[in-house]
Amino acid sequence: MGKRSAVLPESYFGAESIGRILLRIAPPVMFAQLIQALYNIVDSYFIGQYSSAGLTALSVIFPVQLIISALAIGTGVGVNTYMARMYALGETDEASRTAGTGMLLALASWVLFALVALALMRPYAQISAGSAAAVDQAVIYGNIVCAGSLGLFLESLWTKVHQANGNMRLPMIAQVAGALTNILLDPLLIFGAGPLPEMGVAGAAYATIAGQFVAAAIVGVKGFRKPPAPRRMGRYIRPIYALGYPSILMQSLYTVYIVVLNVILAGFSDAAVTVLGLYYKMQTFFFIPLSGLQTCIVPVLSYNYAQRAYARSDR
Repeated sequence: MGKRSAVLPESYFGAESIGRILLRIAPPVMFAQLIQALYNIVDSYFIGQYSSAGLTALSVIFPVQLIISALAIGTGVGVNTYMARMYALGETDEASRTAGTGMLLALASWVLFALVALALMRPYAQISAGSAAAVDQAVIYGNIVCAGSLGLFLESLWTKVHQANGNMRLPMIAQVAGALTNILLDPLLIFGAGPLPEMGVAGAAYATIAGQFVAAAIVGVKGFRKPPAPRRMGRYIRPIYALGYPSILMQSLYTVYIVVLNVILAGFSDAAVTVLGLYYKMQTFFFIPLSGLQTCIVPVLSYNYAQRAYARSDR
């Protein structure tokens, strides 16, 4: 018997039982998210070995990284959901144009967010940390991860392009490869090794964006779609954000909550800010099963609703 393809036929979401679909596509997503959560902890471990101010800096920038993820993943969710709907209607060309439009939206989101973040990074760090050392290191780390977040925006978009037709395996491989890249580069760039200089928190930031670009390159090989003509993009932008804005809004509100707590705790000590950041990074482990199922069920529901298979959608 030949090896089963990782790419599911476009009718799979409408033909197979819902339980079997989720059992097949959810485990790779959960595994990839587990690795992602693990490397956030590894980042903090190495920086904690280097400097306590650096560890505080990571906690200060953690909400900023969550906002980047909210914009990137939320846009991807809109693309993913609309593509699944187009596949259900047999409009494969429309699905490809949606993916191409999503890529340009990801690029535009990266440019706008990076510019705003770079302008506001120091004022934000100053209200979120007490010591000058923690503020300076937060600015260094935050500027690098925000300016270099293009890899995350593209990886999130192309991952959702693959997931729209049930290919969860390639995104899993990409995220694992990106996480391993980050983990391997962390000690080399933070502490220095051989010809590599000691870079501290800047090294941790460069390791993070290197991992994101590795993951983006893997999913981008088959996830890239040519954008439609500019005059036709409006018809895709509106449904993308109509379907994606709830995800962006929910994640952003959660981030505001953490920022407010950071500002309050900064009035007591940097150690309190550090502990809060570590707590929320650990907390992500407990939400991985729910997040994985949510990621997988959205394209399945969209596909079946488009086919008017309401009974399947309610199961």
